[in-house]
Amino acid sequence: MKGENLVTPKAFHVAPSSPIKLLIADDSWVFRRILRDVFKKMQHIQILDDAANGIEALEQIIKYRPDVLILDMEMPIMDGITTLQHLMIHTPTPTIMFSSLSPDGTPRSFDALKYGAIDFIAKASFFKGSDMAADNELIIKKVMQAATITVKAIDPMQSGMGQCEISETEQLVFCEDCGARNVVDTRQYEMGETFQCHHCGDILKINSNARFRRLSCVMVMGAGEGGYVNLLQIIPSFCSDMGAAIIVVIHDEPDKVSSFAEYLGSISAIKVVRGQDGLTMEGGSCYIFSGAQRVSLSPHSGHYALRVTNDPTIMRQGAINTVLMSSALLLKDRVAGILLSGSDNDGVKGMEAVHKSKGTVIALDLSRCLCREMNEKLIRKCPETLIADERGVVELLKTMEIHCRNRVVTA
Repeated sequence: MKGENLVTPKAFHVAPSSPIKLLIADDSWVFRRILRDVFKKMQHIQILDDAANGIEALEQIIKYRPDVLILDMEMPIMDGITTLQHLMIHTPTPTIMFSSLSPDGTPRSFDALKYGAIDFIAKASFFKGSDMAADNELIIKKVMQAATITVKAIDPMQSGMGQCEISETEQLVFCEDCGARNVVDTRQYEMGETFQCHHCGDILKINSNARFRRLSCVMVMGAGEGGYVNLLQIIPSFCSDMGAAIIVVIHDEPDKVSSFAEYLGSISAIKVVRGQDGLTMEGGSCYIFSGAQRVSLSPHSGHYALRVTNDPTIMRQGAINTVLMSSALLLKDRVAGILLSGSDNDGVKGMEAVHKSKGTVIALDLSRCLCREMNEKLIRKCPETLIADERGVVELLKTMEIHCRNRVVTA
């Protein structure tokens, strides 16, 4: 499978030759002063101005065209989320969202990422006063990372679920004999009635569980710091009628990963499940695991089960490597591996296994990675890697799923 119009090679990150132009929008004069003190000695970061509310911020963005915006979520006149929505429609700008009321890992923090922010920082967890030098170093790092991101326009009215082919009055039934895809208008049939497969003529039955769940292929996504942004652009673009199962491994705290899984499920058409031991994979489902878990696939009654292990030998492998290698071993070329933003030393060995099994190897475009280390290592190690932004990743995976669906076999 090729994606010539979707795959665009990018150069590795190079230090900026001119200062990063920064704009600060926060209604707290104290916070604006703190940030000015942080950046005033940094020759490679230039503060253009600051704003006390969203209206001022939008005016100054048009005037200055900053490289990076630091935006407070809670402001008078126009709050940060509304400002962000306007900004991403008209003047997309890499934005770091701060909040004094919403902790990291809450629905509001994920809202900010969904609407276009590339990072989120809770003020309460940032300026604790215990190690100001470390806090200063962190915010400088985040601004420099943000300046490397290419941001595209996002329409908040279209940032939810993707457009699906199957309507609420239709069901998708696959013929077990020939694999043909039959779209059935349920208004013309009673539950339990039969109809003929349009391709081979086999008799199929309409029932409440007629929606296809048989596994056609597996897509494994690995993510670290910055990966939530990528996943929020990718997963909601898939429809529940697809035959692929998606396994996502996120290197982050398990509680935050669980919160994200719940949030992602609320904005996605496919079923999103927090991964655990013993689940049977089915098409149209997304299983989310934390980097603390080691997950492998196991054949089970004609299907595949997800197994979580604490075996010390397996635990020494990276979490992304483990599930990629297991998937490649069992499903061969019916596996796609995708690395998103992340700095963790994980994923490359697993992607090599997928490549050797004739599977699909995809790296997110470096310009869309807040942290590029995982994908830089992958591209160096595997030059044949396909490179695409989030939209390109979705198109590549949809094409692969259709191809695999036509020749699906059981375990």
